Amino acid sequence: MPIVKKTDGWYWGKSGPFPTKTKALQIGQAAHANGFKESEMDKNLIGEFVGTLLHSATIVHFMHLQTQSYSVHKALQKYYESIVDAADTVAESIQGSAGELIAPYPAMFGNPEVAPLDYLKSIRDYVTVARKDIFPEYSNIQNEIDAVMTLLDSTIYRLTFLK
Repeated sequence: MPIVKKTDGWYWGKSGPFPTKTKALQIGQAAHANGFKESEMDKNLIGEFVGTLLHSATIVHFMHLQTQSYSVHKALQKYYESIVDAADTVAESIQGSAGELIAPYPAMFGNPEVAPLDYLKSIRDYVTVARKDIFPEYSNIQNEIDAVMTLLDSTIYRLTFLK
């Protein structure tokens, strides 16, 4: 776990505050000596993130089937055909980096009563916020999340301007 200096002292991960960096390091070393196994993964957060991306494919596919606009139909098709592979790549990268599987995944989601453009903007907003807590120190995982953002932005462009 990282050693961090905050206004009230030093922390080893979420443990602290400690008066000195040395003390925080000692606490970490003692924990490891007593069998502590560090997990970098907030499994609930990451399961929700990947689950939300995967679920967005189903929601957008429903929207694709219900639209009467050819351009919206094609834009949504591009999204739902690409997002599953993108989410899979993010999940596999995280699991490879962390050395453990993601679990649990969230329960089923409902079908939102919202326009496709608004739904995809909400997914983009969600990814923008959530990505800050998903292995921010791993540029390869952030690059894969960038690919998700690119897919979202290009789909939003198609829905906004290609009517």
